[in-house]
Amino acid sequence: MRVLHVIPSLASRTGGPAASVVESSLAMQRCGVDVTIFATDMAEAASAAAHGRATLADLPAGARELDVRLFAARSPYRLAFSPEMYRALREEAHAYDVVHIHSLFLFPQFAAYRAALSAGVPYIVSPRGALDPHLRKRARFAKAATNHLWQRSMLEHAAALHVTSDEEARLTADIAPRVRRHIVSNGIRWDDYQNLPSGQAFRKRYVGGSADPIVLYLGRLSHKKGIDILIRAFALVQRAAPAARLAIVGPDDEGLTPAFIAQASREGVGDRVVFTGMLRGDDKLEALAATDVWALPSHSENFGVAVVEALAAGRATVISPAVNIAPEIAAAGAGVVASLNAQAFAAEITALLRDPAKREALGVRAREFARRYDWSLVGPQLAAMYDEIAGERSRSDTEVRLCA
Repeated sequence: MRVLHVIPSLASRTGGPAASVVESSLAMQRCGVDVTIFATDMAEAASAAAHGRATLADLPAGARELDVRLFAARSPYRLAFSPEMYRALREEAHAYDVVHIHSLFLFPQFAAYRAALSAGVPYIVSPRGALDPHLRKRARFAKAATNHLWQRSMLEHAAALHVTSDEEARLTADIAPRVRRHIVSNGIRWDDYQNLPSGQAFRKRYVGGSADPIVLYLGRLSHKKGIDILIRAFALVQRAAPAARLAIVGPDDEGLTPAFIAQASREGVGDRVVFTGMLRGDDKLEALAATDVWALPSHSENFGVAVVEALAAGRATVISPAVNIAPEIAAAGAGVVASLNAQAFAAEITALLRDPAKREALGVRAREFARRYDWSLVGPQLAAMYDEIAGERSRSDTEVRLCA
């Protein structure tokens, strides 16, 4: 079985899809699936104001173990335009059993769709949250034009749409309704979060070594993430917990940091909010270890790998209902789901900061809940999806591919 992934950018700073493609590909190797990844060489998201060239050092951990091919992008970068990728796809798509297309509205998706169709190879589309009703409202006219020209046809001719949660399936049910859905979650390396460092290195570097309570946001700085709501909520938290600090961790390709700094200053908490930029590897684990409450007031989150990582790390989490796995988290008592407004987030964060025992109890349930997303469990589900799409499934429905 040979699977080709096509994604606009594989750079770590572009967020969850890049990490998920790399991690799922490593899991597929353990399941006996040969994987190749095609991506442009853009080091930032297509929406970024400026673009650099990505190298292997910019890619998620593990990418060096995979067959990764980066193709030169050129203007218009906003579309992740790469004629070089298009040529390679047209020449090589026939050599794969399945083409897996990630995200929407950009040139690589068009190129992969046309190449797969021409080669007669079945393809899967993972919208990666791009079809969430909240996001459909943005750039509405450009998206309508893209849908009219090719994307509607791409979705309607797909062998399947891959979604990562029941909620994402529900929210996208009106799109290409005759195309079957495969619901397979994203995964994490659960073991990586079970023996965290002390957190002192993070505290020393960013909060002067203090033992003050830390509220953490970890993810891309993006309008959809509700960081403005979190800053307003933190200003309210400060009234009840004046020692608390807010750490905002993640890359900013949209140039939002100056506006958030100004907002924090207006709210009177400018000296209690720190922006660290992107942290990876041990630095990210240090940030999680130093955290008392992890928060995400997102307007749209089709899965939320960062959420699951925080849960696996045993952090007390407060998330919005727009995180698509929020119903499962709430049902398991693994985290707090708060209404998407500053007052509700402030109340829940304050309550957790005041109650160490509740934080500890949430953390225990959170770790156990997150175990279900380990790649050892998710990998075989993905392999079964590819088997089914490729028409190679020769065993019964109850059997799964064995993964090392």
